[in-house]
Amino acid sequence: MKKKVLLHVCCAPCSASAVKMLGKEYDISFYWHNPNIYDIEEYKKRKDAAKKYAASLGISFYEEDSFVYDYDNWLECGGETCGFCYAERLSKTAEFAKKNGFEFFSTSLLSSPYQKHELISTIAKEHAEKNETKFLYKDFRPAFYEGKNSLRSEGYYIQKYCGCAGSYKQQKARVCRHINAPKRDLNDKN
Repeated sequence: MKKKVLLHVCCAPCSASAVKMLGKEYDISFYWHNPNIYDIEEYKKRKDAAKKYAASLGISFYEEDSFVYDYDNWLECGGETCGFCYAERLSKTAEFAKKNGFEFFSTSLLSSPYQKHELISTIAKEHAEKNETKFLYKDFRPAFYEGKNSLRSEGYYIQKYCGCAGSYKQQKARVCRHINAPKRDLNDKN
């Protein structure tokens, strides 16, 4: 019998590599708690894609019944820092795992090459201990691009930034720099 793991899901693309690497050994359920996502339209797109992906795999999808999207409140709580963001999401995941009989919890954040793995692991272990459950650390990054490209080919929504307003602004700045960069003369050998 497979062990039960509650996988905090930040988005469908990141969850694909986690599912691939955990699926043979664990009975996976998805957990959605992402108050950090900016803005409401983006939040809905990511949540809908994650739900659709879970349904396509026959995976249970859980979320907080009482959660109401309120990005302004998120910012007032200090939500533009990675540590705060990880702690908020992973504490809720650990609490839900304990309350609902999951032996382990993990997070699809560990799929992304853009996330801070050591910080995620440290915070998750603290919340696991506090909630008397176990954090399952796996480095899902080796399967990240394969999973993301697989979902892209199936028509799933693929976002362009981590989630918060800060990462949104950084992504926009990168795009603007690229668009405004001087064009190179292809005949120039220098």
